[in-house]
Amino acid sequence: MRLVVIDQIGSDTVPTQRLREGLRWGLLGLLFVSAVVAAETLRCPAGRVLVNAADLRDAKTVCEGASDAARFLEGVGLDVGAEILIHIVEQLPEAARPNAAGCYVQTEGCVYALACVIFTRQIADHSGPISLLPYRSLITHEVAHAIADHNFTVSHPSIQAHEYIAAVTTFAAMPPALRTRILDALPGDGFDAEEQISATLFLLAPHWFGAQAYRHYNQPGNGPVFLRKVLTGNALSE
Repeated sequence: MRLVVIDQIGSDTVPTQRLREGLRWGLLGLLFVSAVVAAETLRCPAGRVLVNAADLRDAKTVCEGASDAARFLEGVGLDVGAEILIHIVEQLPEAARPNAAGCYVQTEGCVYALACVIFTRQIADHSGPISLLPYRSLITHEVAHAIADHNFTVSHPSIQAHEYIAAVTTFAAMPPALRTRILDALPGDGFDAEEQISATLFLLAPHWFGAQAYRHYNQPGNGPVFLRKVLTGNALSE
């Protein structure tokens, strides 16, 4: 079994070997107290998204972020019909990086995200473009991983394939003014070649990777066509 853990917040780098070990832990890596803060399951008004959250304000934002991801990915041709369970927790799975705010667990097919109040405290410790990221975008990012996971036609998508799709979705769903502010803080012109879109670059500079991925997606000839290549393993495969 494979465990896909996606870090959203923080500038610390993670050695590739450590992440690969995390991917091999599978369910054994999930022997933790996740502190799901509510037993009640709420269904979002649109789509097949279920949320466990103690704070109804969190649940509302989670539903909005999930809807953002589904709307964009459905618009570019992905199937968004799979049910997604999102746990709002006080502590993420052990396999997530210490400074992560959310993750998608492939073996469970569900998303874990910190409660908004915890996320807000955590992000306050950061500076630069990541400090601009709203809670809603965190959810969009992780739900994009979940939707992509149900659309890959290859059995073991690469790290960069997963991250490319999640990053593009996150930026595409942002309000334009916010997206411009973050992109201005992460200068670049987009990737020039597919070979530049690597797991190593993501691990070293995840936020810049995301900005470059979005710019690459918007270059002529890329867009939904390139996303389909990623999903079928004809691009960004190891």
